[in-house]
Amino acid sequence: MNLLDGFDLLATSFVGPAIGKEWGLSSSKVGLLLSSGLAGMAFGALCVAPLADRIGRRRLTLASLVMASLGMLGASASQNFDQLLICRVLTGTAVGIMAACLPVLASESANHRRRGLVVALITTGYGLGSVAAGLLAYFLVAPFGWRPVFLVGGIATALLFTIGLRLLPESMDYLIASRPRDALAKLNRMLVAMGHSRVDALPQKAVTPNVAVKSLFYGRNALRTVLVWLALTAAMTAFYFASSWTPALLLKAGLSAEQGIFGGVLFGLGGVSGAVALALLISRFETRRLTAAYFGVAALALILFSTTLGTLAGALVVAAFVGFFLNGSVSGLNVIIPGMYPAESRTTALGMAVAVSRLGAVLAPTLAGHLLDAGWAPESMFRFFAIPALVGAAATAFLIVGERVRSTAEAPVSVTA
Repeated sequence: MNLLDGFDLLATSFVGPAIGKEWGLSSSKVGLLLSSGLAGMAFGALCVAPLADRIGRRRLTLASLVMASLGMLGASASQNFDQLLICRVLTGTAVGIMAACLPVLASESANHRRRGLVVALITTGYGLGSVAAGLLAYFLVAPFGWRPVFLVGGIATALLFTIGLRLLPESMDYLIASRPRDALAKLNRMLVAMGHSRVDALPQKAVTPNVAVKSLFYGRNALRTVLVWLALTAAMTAFYFASSWTPALLLKAGLSAEQGIFGGVLFGLGGVSGAVALALLISRFETRRLTAAYFGVAALALILFSTTLGTLAGALVVAAFVGFFLNGSVSGLNVIIPGMYPAESRTTALGMAVAVSRLGAVLAPTLAGHLLDAGWAPESMFRFFAIPALVGAAATAFLIVGERVRSTAEAPVSVTA
């Protein structure tokens, strides 16, 4: 599902130049098109994803697959800019829902020792989806145009819905916390499937939803939440600038359209490698420290990218490194956030963080389009968007300091006192 999330959302990055050429769009209009899916993503994460804490992760995830499929199929049939824009917002809304639900589902389905590894591995699907979109665009756009890319994505998402309808289980944490009808029977089916014994009754709920939600902004937790939001916003700003504009900027730097698409594919492959590497390193290094390091190296990689755009080999190699560290930064934050909140509000908390961070994701492609129209060179733009990566490194570093001060200087905060 995460793979198709990446495919559905980032397909426009690879076919954007072809759409702009066919419809005569300016760079700012192409940037708006790239941002439309991200705007929908923010809406889905903030306004719709919190429903998962009430109606269940599984039900809302399956509904979002239907929505994403309809958006992709509609995009393939769009006849003008406005129609395509609406379809991209619809698809982005579905992706925003899954962006909040999938890490939580993965986290709640894993044991404590391997939880970080599992969540990090799940996030590799997003990069694989980007690679799949790039490869499909590479082979389909020249002979058939851009519409088949969206068509394939819509059909694949519809097929995944039918698979998920049969195989996707509900979260055990949700069953225990929200206690929907037949919760005990569903929990026992999952326990048996995992090789555990049945239970006679649901475990007692540890935390009430009101306490969990209040704790997000109570006392020092407010600063911690703000730092998490700032880090994730910075990550999304840098990541979605690079993932959305790398093919087009390589084209403007003198490479061919096919070479630009290939650069985007290497960016996605680097992203997959970065998430896998982070998943393996989590068992040896503290996640916050590792994520801060990823951010810092990502900023250096973006600056290095700006110096290699004139050479094909150098640009392609560095594109993979940029993807490696930017996607690794996002993966690290996806590991950190679910563990900070109780089961009753994890999807709400992650959904809020995702929605806030999408402000940067939405603005980055649009801002890049306006900068291009204003005459900025591709080299300058990569250096400019290294700044958010540095901000992310700083926010994550302050989060480490804050946790250390919190653990040594005060007892756990009780919001019921």
